Amino acid sequence: MLQHAFEGYNVCILAYGQTGAGKSYTMMGRQEPGQRGIIPQLCEDLFARIAREGSAELSFSVEVSYLEIYCERVRDLLNPKSRGGLRVREHPLLGPYVQDLSRLAVASFADIADLVDSGNKARTVAATNMNETSSRSHAVFTIVFSQRRQDPLSDLSSEKVGGGSRGSP
Repeated sequence: MLQHAFEGYNVCILAYGQTGAGKSYTMMGRQEPGQRGIIPQLCEDLFARIAREGSAELSFSVEVSYLEIYCERVRDLLNPKSRGGLRVREHPLLGPYVQDLSRLAVASFADIADLVDSGNKARTVAATNMNETSSRSHAVFTIVFSQRRQDPLSDLSSEKVGGGSRGSP
């Protein structure tokens, strides 16, 4: 997945299944050694690779958002004042997006871990027949990964953002 992201492609992981199947555990894991899910592992590897590959000509930026959908209402999990009711819109060129969803810049894996933790604590939970603290919502964690390359000879720069690329002088 990281290889594709560094090549400029969009990458998506979807966890689907019945209550109690382990979707949240697979994606987020626990705060115990050896119990991290796919998202924390991916983010840690992302920042390790950024540290290895960054240079004067190549720089990176990472932004994250985290939302939940519960009872057909969209809520920003990274904005404590969000009570839900964000609107899903469609841009004619860029496709669907959530209006007014916060997108926070992060500089390290620790930044992402803190945001994931606070977002997970804000999720709607309730007891079910299978699980006393089942998440009662759907969640979407988004990472926007940008790469900016500066050509020292021509002084032109190019940027790859989530699979799209554009150039600028």
